[in-house]
Amino acid sequence: MKTTLPLADAFLDAHESKLRPILSRYGKTKEIHSTLLITGIEGVGKKSLALYLIQTLFCDEGGTKPCGVCKSCKRALSGHWFDLDWFEPETNDEGTRVGQHKIDAFRELKTKLGMGPAEEPFRIVVIAEAERMTTAAANSILKMLEEPPRNWIFILTASDSSRLLPTILSRCMEIRLNPLSGEQIFSILKTSKGLDFNSTKGQVASRAALGSLTRAMSYLDEEVWARRDQILGLLSSPTHEWMKLVENLAQSQQDLHLSLDLIESIFSDLLQSLVQGEGYEWIHLDQKESLSQWMEAKRITIPKLTHVLEKTAEMRKFVNLTLNAKLLSQEVLIPILEIL
Repeated sequence: MKTTLPLADAFLDAHESKLRPILSRYGKTKEIHSTLLITGIEGVGKKSLALYLIQTLFCDEGGTKPCGVCKSCKRALSGHWFDLDWFEPETNDEGTRVGQHKIDAFRELKTKLGMGPAEEPFRIVVIAEAERMTTAAANSILKMLEEPPRNWIFILTASDSSRLLPTILSRCMEIRLNPLSGEQIFSILKTSKGLDFNSTKGQVASRAALGSLTRAMSYLDEEVWARRDQILGLLSSPTHEWMKLVENLAQSQQDLHLSLDLIESIFSDLLQSLVQGEGYEWIHLDQKESLSQWMEAKRITIPKLTHVLEKTAEMRKFVNLTLNAKLLSQEVLIPILEIL
């Protein structure tokens, strides 16, 4: 569990309203649905909001917001939790989610079913990325959801709730998070990075993230900007940059995913600038002039840009498969070379 508290005010301003009806009812009746499902795009803040909700429910004040000073809140803010079981899917050495929630992970949880909370008002079980549960694991959890122990709450998060068993979905109260706006992401980044935050990088990262705070944070890395420069260099000097870029893309699945994101955002800028004209707000605002000049010089058309974006989306399906990384990297770049 990498998420920590407290959360930025801008983050809470964006998402806290989704919790308000639940917490307002809890403040009045001390009742809450036993199974909550927080959904939204990857990186929008589902796990962070789950932590904030748990802190609020554990708070000694029992209000609609955590007080921040009681014994339970201090434990939460320091990352020392009682009565909280948190499950994540397996990861590979790169930290990329490649595994599933398997039934073995939940066997110990079953041994606790007869136990109530030790310190807090509830025992809370969080299953992050619950859509990654195997069928056996999902059926095991379903039995717990059908007859939840007294004072137990289950919180599931999912980017794609359609992959959950319908029988699990039917037992959940869904909290659907909207993608964050570029302005909201920039405000959160500025708060976390401080007064010396680079506004140009921040604005590009905030817009390129497409509503995902996690993606925006990753875009602030210097390696991302170096990769962007390589992709932009490919447009003007394909012969010089081609093989160097292929080698870099082939280093890992994470590198390939990142490059696909960058290619999509750059070519979306080009396409939307042609479709919408001068009123379009560029993602890569700092490259607007040079990319516009490049597009005019190369006589780039809407069909050509659409072709690159369609092929890029198609390539995403193969990234997590065990394929020849270098060959796949070449296939990613070929559509770009075809329009030059």
